[in-house]
Amino acid sequence: MKEKKIKFIVALMTVAVIGLITVQLYWISNLIQVERERFRRNVFHSLIKVVDQIEKEEAAKTVIANILEDKKLKSGASGKKSQKQKDSSFFIDDSVSNSKMVKLFTDEAPYRINPKNDFDSTKKGVQLRVFAYSPDRRSNMPRYVWRSDIDTIVRSRETLIQKVVAEMVEVNSQKKIEERISTNQIDKLLSDEFKTRVFSGEFYFGVYKTRNNSFTLLKNGTDTTLIRKSRLRTLLYPAEMFLDRNELVVYFPDQERQILSSISGMMGLSVGLIFLIVWVFYKTIQMLLRQKKITQVKNDLINNITHEFKTPISTISLACEALNEPTLLTEKSSVMRYSKIIKEENDRLKIMVETLLNTAAMEKSEFQLSKEDIDIHDVIRSAAMMHEETLRQKDGRIIYDFKAAQSLVNCDEFHVTNIIANLIDNAIKHNANNPVINISTINKNKSVSIIIKDNGIGIAREFYGKIFETFYRVETGNVQSVRGFGIGLSYAKKIVDAHGGSISVKSDPDNGSEFLLTFPIEGK
Repeated sequence: MKEKKIKFIVALMTVAVIGLITVQLYWISNLIQVERERFRRNVFHSLIKVVDQIEKEEAAKTVIANILEDKKLKSGASGKKSQKQKDSSFFIDDSVSNSKMVKLFTDEAPYRINPKNDFDSTKKGVQLRVFAYSPDRRSNMPRYVWRSDIDTIVRSRETLIQKVVAEMVEVNSQKKIEERISTNQIDKLLSDEFKTRVFSGEFYFGVYKTRNNSFTLLKNGTDTTLIRKSRLRTLLYPAEMFLDRNELVVYFPDQERQILSSISGMMGLSVGLIFLIVWVFYKTIQMLLRQKKITQVKNDLINNITHEFKTPISTISLACEALNEPTLLTEKSSVMRYSKIIKEENDRLKIMVETLLNTAAMEKSEFQLSKEDIDIHDVIRSAAMMHEETLRQKDGRIIYDFKAAQSLVNCDEFHVTNIIANLIDNAIKHNANNPVINISTINKNKSVSIIIKDNGIGIAREFYGKIFETFYRVETGNVQSVRGFGIGLSYAKKIVDAHGGSISVKSDPDNGSEFLLTFPIEGK
């Protein structure tokens, strides 16, 4: 795929993903705003209901007080009454619109109201007569327990209502707000109301006096700074338009937490979808870039293989042509030299082919080691002999320093020879000077270590972890001057790891490289 096309696809996918994430975040923001508004609306409804309940309770107290006062006055005027004929024993239910169906109830023993009431309408107006039976009397004959004119009852109720209204207006204008309601009363009403609307969090409240810009009836622990900022408020006694205005104000310290917890499920799903979209986008981009890299590596590998194979083939071809010259056939030394060149280049080709095949097999986990006890010093010399002609042409040399007393290693001779030969080949190729390669061995912790040090161009520290990856090649500035497959070091690491050993590198640019290979000495 062309680079421009890949960039266009990546740009288009980026715009799409950013758009999806933006829409998702916008939806989450709107969801939070809607939940905030719903929370405020429910709080306002609760406050209005509590204020209405406060007014009803105050009105009920005033009505009860007037009824009790009226009964005391009547009791004082009429003198002592029989316990069986007390008016306080009966309660009027006027819920029925028909005035002739007035009902009276009593809970006071020993009387029981007769459900069949006798109405006498022969006189002017309507008179209600109530009979009752006494469960303690043997006689079932009914007798009067109470009677009154209906008009008298109606007028009494109208008078009571007028007195209650007048008293409430007088009380409201004279009493302070602290005398009309209490903190405990407000707290109980708000707690009961908030529980019905599933407000489980802590809340604080107070009554704001608009006349002097102050708060009263504050709940313990209320922060005056926070309650002043709160917009969750409503008027107390809203019908009292001409009196001082007071507001019931509440605030929730953990309001945002309550709001977010109520939509935590949807928010969690949305955030999860955002992460999923980002992850899929990242993996898709990673796959595209990896595919691009693989394509580039494949093209580079084909070019490098062509170049690497072409050099030894050309050398072998020239050596064969030289051997075909009749004048050289009589010179035994020349024949031996060209024959050795052919053998070395042939071995070099063999190593390159085997490296490619073994790398492919290792990628598929299809290779097996053929281990045997071998002297590692012999393996090193065998690998070095493959590069004698190349070193001679570049005026290079190999210096041996074998200090390992125990050099017998149980390993696969073919693969170990190949990885040492690859390291020597890299030391020769990646060298702007006359190659000088130091190969030494030591014994340490029941293992044998091989140190291969050169005076080449070196490797920067940031590439230490990458040079052992398959097909990775460090940029050298002049790509044409140094060829390679990019599989030599990865092949070496996999072989060493398969033997239970390790490989590491120490290097600095322009100061050469030092590779350390460690193999365990089994049974020693």
